[in-house]
Amino acid sequence: MSQFPLHLLCVEPRFPGRLGAVADWLVRRRGYRVSFFCHNADPRALWPESTGKGLDVISFGVGGLANEQRIDWTRVLERSLCYSYGCWEVLSARHPRQVDVILGRSAGLGSTLFANVEIPRTPVVQFYDTYFDSKNTSLSASETYLHWRKAANAIELIELENGTIPWTATQYQRGLFPGEYRDDFHVIFDGVETRSLPPRDRTPLTINDKTLDENTRVVTFVARSLDALRGFDTFAQVFDRLAQTDPNVVAIAAGSPIVDHAFDHANYGSDFPAKILASLSQTARERMLLPGVLSQANLARVLARSDLHFYGSQPHPVSRSLAQAMAAGCVVLVVDDAAVREFVEHDATGLLASREVDELTAIAQRVLGKPLEYRTLGDAAATFAREKLSRDVTLPRLVSLFDRLVDERR
Repeated sequence: MSQFPLHLLCVEPRFPGRLGAVADWLVRRRGYRVSFFCHNADPRALWPESTGKGLDVISFGVGGLANEQRIDWTRVLERSLCYSYGCWEVLSARHPRQVDVILGRSAGLGSTLFANVEIPRTPVVQFYDTYFDSKNTSLSASETYLHWRKAANAIELIELENGTIPWTATQYQRGLFPGEYRDDFHVIFDGVETRSLPPRDRTPLTINDKTLDENTRVVTFVARSLDALRGFDTFAQVFDRLAQTDPNVVAIAAGSPIVDHAFDHANYGSDFPAKILASLSQTARERMLLPGVLSQANLARVLARSDLHFYGSQPHPVSRSLAQAMAAGCVVLVVDDAAVREFVEHDATGLLASREVDELTAIAQRVLGKPLEYRTLGDAAATFAREKLSRDVTLPRLVSLFDRLVDERR
């Protein structure tokens, strides 16, 4: 075990991103010092509390194609190398000393690729989100999209071949990668906050200047962006039917309206909710509340008020929002696939269903009609989250990995 708190150098295209919460926990719970290099950052209201108190944020510029929001599929690797080079330029100018571990998440952009050129012999632990199956074209069948899928894994393969220590959140994600790399992966869920969550509460809640009283039934949906990948369109169709039969139901869909998942090629950069809401009934449009991206504190308050949380992602690594909803004690209605079964057991910690709107609507109506009968599912989900998904449970395993790597290096 390392004798002193470590100095961690984090690299991710956007802060706080996926690693910001991990870095925050390491600073607050283990006394780490973290230098977090990023290209972009969310508004400061969304930054973790340890920022500036052991967690320092340093931005790096990028040039060439890395500045483009959308590029031709033939230049994906070139764009990734621009990101890697931009990070290296800042590292080279700052000459960071006594970095114990480099922790990266490239999100397909290769940010850490050149990091240990400047800081040699330092272990690089890399978080890998996914490995794309070029045959999976569920969101789009355009020619450009098909070409992109075939080339999308290039930077991940380069990173794996350059000796990174691969880390991913679930067994499902590990199983997506080619067999020759799987044994090297450390599977550690990056965790959610469970210590300071508000209690479940039916007192009035105000969203978008609309006050929801204790009799209002609240259905929630949360995603980084409200897009087809995460199933916002399916959620909207289900809610449209609920709204026409139940005068007391309201939907809260938290997340950016602008699609930023490149693999939702058909809708990238567009206001997807506006397109979907235009096809709904007026009743549903009036009762669909879109508060945008919420801070963690405000999101926790919304989830504490939720009567039913919908998770309808296309087959893809599970979003952290599902774990957050479970930790908040929500009754979760989840479109079934292999990825979600690591989190939800049907009729034990949630409800699994097909993507058929009729089936999803019928289940939602049963839950909202007799919420007390389904409360045990929410309580079981919260218990599962505390025991299996809490950062206090999962991140000590990551600390042990860092300690071992540092001791081996010494």
